[in-house]
Order: sequence, then structure tokens, then C-alpha cells
Amino acid sequence: MVRKINISPVTSRLQTTYFSYMPTKKHHRIVLLAVLFVFAAIVGFQLAYPHDRGLPLASLPGKSMTLKHHDEMAKAIVDEFDVSKLKLTIGSDKSVEVLLKSASAEPDTEKMIKTLSDYPLWQRLIPGTILRPAAVTEAPVYYSTVAFKKFAEAQAKTLSFEPQNARLAIEKGAIKATEAVAGSSVKSDELLDAISRAKILLGKTTVIDIPSKRTAARLGSKDLAKVRSQAETALAHHVVIKADNQQFTPSKDELASWIVLQTSEKGDVTLVVDQQKMRTYLDDVNKKVGTPAGQTNIVLVDGRETGRTTGAMGRAINSDAIVAQLSKELLVQPASISVNASFVDVQPSVIFNSRYTATQAGLQAYVNDVAREKNMWISIVQLDGAKWTAEARSHESIPSGSTYKLFVAMVLFDRIDKGEIHWDDPMLDTTVAGCFERMTVASTNPCAEKWIAMFGRQYINDFVHARGFSDGVNFLARDATHTTAADLTKFMIGLNDGTLVSGANRDRLLDSLGRHPYRYGIPTGSSGQVHDKVGFLWDYVHDTAIVNHPKGNYVMTIMTKGQSYAAIAAVTREVERIMYP
Repeated sequence: MVRKINISPVTSRLQTTYFSYMPTKKHHRIVLLAVLFVFAAIVGFQLAYPHDRGLPLASLPGKSMTLKHHDEMAKAIVDEFDVSKLKLTIGSDKSVEVLLKSASAEPDTEKMIKTLSDYPLWQRLIPGTILRPAAVTEAPVYYSTVAFKKFAEAQAKTLSFEPQNARLAIEKGAIKATEAVAGSSVKSDELLDAISRAKILLGKTTVIDIPSKRTAARLGSKDLAKVRSQAETALAHHVVIKADNQQFTPSKDELASWIVLQTSEKGDVTLVVDQQKMRTYLDDVNKKVGTPAGQTNIVLVDGRETGRTTGAMGRAINSDAIVAQLSKELLVQPASISVNASFVDVQPSVIFNSRYTATQAGLQAYVNDVAREKNMWISIVQLDGAKWTAEARSHESIPSGSTYKLFVAMVLFDRIDKGEIHWDDPMLDTTVAGCFERMTVASTNPCAEKWIAMFGRQYINDFVHARGFSDGVNFLARDATHTTAADLTKFMIGLNDGTLVSGANRDRLLDSLGRHPYRYGIPTGSSGQVHDKVGFLWDYVHDTAIVNHPKGNYVMTIMTKGQSYAAIAAVTREVERIMYP
């Protein structure tokens, strides 16, 4: 007996629809289902891919950012930005190469991180989009108006120069004149505009041709004919320089390089001697016949001289006298010039060998010396033990770099304590908690700048000053936010003992300061556990820290200009050697 199976109308309709779209042959249906399964698996993988990590093909120049989290990407971007350079050129006649950050540039780090990691939902639903290119090769940057203008003015002067007339040369035994070089006049606003429009290469050198007004030299190679006989007379000279029983005879090519075409006061073409070129030759002569001066070593202990050894006197040929004689005789008869070089004494160089005792006087002497020699601002306070203090230039107000974010955090904590802001409130593309993480760990700027806009710069100034910080903390400075080493040390002391920031807020901030990725300064140089906040802006590099050393606890702030975190680490090592021998 055959049992009859009842099929509902809905099931029947589904079967009809299914077979109307599916291939009629079974193996074709299997292939299609397999393809659909693969697509579904890919979309599932794309939907599950972490939202805060670098995409599979994310990269910076020479570095893969695959699966890197926000802080790692931020650090990698900053590292690449730090070595990015600008090469400013005036045709092929002159160029200047500088670090990009010296032009007051700051990277838009969050924008680059977004390029490396942003993967919106609509793209995740399209199979294969996870393999889209996400490379960052160009750096979006912005410039501080005041500092950028000063940079442009300085570089405009450097790239401006007077036209250079032709000079003599010997080519295949014949007298020639090198071509003249047109002068250059660069306007700072045009240089500023050229840099602003340039696409900046991250981690590499960006070459920018700077617009300039070229001024033709008055005398070129064609003018040689007017003084050819005079030139032939000059180059017919046989010059002998006698020094310490040795003789030196400049070649014809060398003599030719000393001669420059010029116009007299009457406008006539004439020849003159390039004395600087001549001195360069004489420097080489002096290396062979001169005697290097010795070295006077002065021993200083805690800044006071305790002994010295005097170096021997050296001697060098009297270049001034030789240049004067050759300049006078080279362009006139007779054809033979003999110079008997005289010698002058050369004073020994002086080297200071500083030593520092393990005393507060030794610490202060070291801080004084290093602040002067390395352009640093330093403030040190021991929190226990002998409670030594030392400082140098600690009350001078300078651009703060990212250390200003400590003061922004203080205002934020106040608003949170009042219930006006909550950690889970949305902010930018994250939450207040996420923004705080970016500001204090990755040390990127958008969140900090958003809070500054919310609170107001004047309000932050008043808030900070009301809590005992000096006027050296200034969010209204024209070039950038300012602070002092003493104020940063004061903040870290208040954070450490809970008098300034306490409770959960203190714990959150200390946690951030203990695990950020920029640990090349005080943390590298210290033998203790370090909670620190770094700041880097243009050629300013700062670090302020709470240090829990095995032999004691202290707070130290080192602010620098034109230095590096390696220099800060070296100072930290010496400070700890003095304080904790």
C-alpha cells in the first residue's frame, strides 16, 4: 500500500519558486549553492572583522598595519612623521632639506588611522571588499599659523641669494668661463603657499620647487672676451707657496677657480680674486704643515674647578697674509709668485670634564649644565627620602606639545564629577571613554581639540590658574598652548598624591600614563616604574613623569627644543645615578 504525502500550498509554492530560479541539473545546483555558501562565509568573516583594527591590506610605507589596534597605528604614524622631510629647491641652483615637523606641521593622525581601519557596514556586506587597498603614503597635515609663518620667513631668506657672475675655468687646456648663476628672491607668502599645497609623503622626503623671482647675473661667459688677455696673464702665473721646508704649487685649474668676472665702479668688466676659494686651498696646505693645538682639560666637580692640565700650543700658516699677497700679485706681472708662509700660534682648545657628586649640590650643578648645553627646561622633586629638588629654566613658558592634555583631562574630570558628562556619552566616532583613551594613550589631537572647543580656552585657563598653576600655562598663546616644566611637575605631584586628581579618575589617568607606546624618554632611562606623559610638537620634545624607583620616588619634567627622547633618556640615567648611587 502506498502512503500518500500531503504537501501544503505554501510548501508547494516555495518548491515551485525554488526550482524556477535554480538550475535544472543537480550538479549545477550544487555548484551554485557552494558559491553562495562561500559568499556567505566571506560576508560573515567581513562582518566579524574587528572594527578597531587595521584592515588586511592596511600599510604605511614599509610597514604592514594588518590587525594593528588604534594605539599601534598611531605610534607607527608618529614614528614615520618624525622622519618625514621637506626639500625646498630653487631649480638646480639651491636646495634646503629640513624635517617636516620643523615647519610647524602636525599630522592628522586620526584621519590616517581611519584610512587604515575604516570598514563601514555597507562595504562589509559586499564580498571581497575586505581586500581593498588601505595604504597611507601621503600624510594629511596642518600647520600652526604663527610658527609656520616664522618658518616660511626664515626659509625665504635662506633660499634668496644674489646672482653669481661667471668665473674662470680651464677646459681641455683652454680658458673658459663657467656660466653665471641667476639670483633668487623668494617671498615668504609664496613659499608658505607652495608648502601648504604640496602632497606630503609620509616617512619620505617631499621635494617642493619654490617659486622665486630670478635675477640674471651681470656677467656671463660671453663677457670673458673683454678680459681674455687679463685672464691669460692671471693664469700664466706660476705660484709657489713655501711652508716649513715644503713647496706647494696650485694647479692651473685651481688658479682658475680663484678668478671671478666682475664689473668695476665705472662699469668695465674686470677680474677679481675669490678669497674664500683661496682660503679653502690653504686649509688643505695647513693640514700638511701645521701643528694641531693641544687640549686643555679642566675638571669641574659640582660646577667648581678642581684641577686642569694645559694643552700644548699649536701653529698654523698665516692664511690672511698669504691671501693678501696673492690677491695683490695674481692679476699683475711678474708671472712668478713666491710666497714664504709665516706661521701663527693656535691656542689649545678647552674641554670641561664635569663630575657630579651624589648630593643635592651635584644634582643642581648637573641640571644647570645640561639645561644650558642641551637647551632643556628641567624640574625635579623627590617625593620621599632626602626630598631633594633641582630645577633649571623651569618657570619659562614654552609650547607644551601634548602635555597640555593633562590639563584638559583635569577639566574633563571636573565635568564628569558634576554629572555634566558621562564616560559612555557618544563623542566623535566613539565615546567619551574612547576619546580619553585616544587623547592620553595614542596622544592624538581630535578629541582633545573637541574638548577645548567645548570648554573654551579662556575657561580652561581660569580653571587651571584657580588651582594654583602659573600663568605659564596658557591655552591662549598665539603659536600653541604653553606650559612650564614647574607646572607639569606640580601636576604630576598632585596626581601622585591624589590632591589634584583622585579616586577612579586618578586610577584611569595613571593607567593610561603607564601603558602608552611612547616610552623612549624617561621610561627608557629610568630603573623604576614610570607613569609619564610625552609631548612632541615641531622640534619640541617633552616628558613629564612620576617615577617609582627602587630607592625612592620622584617626579621629573624634562622639556627640550632640538633634542630627542634618547637625550631625555640619557639625562634620566645621570639624574638617577646622582640621586640613587
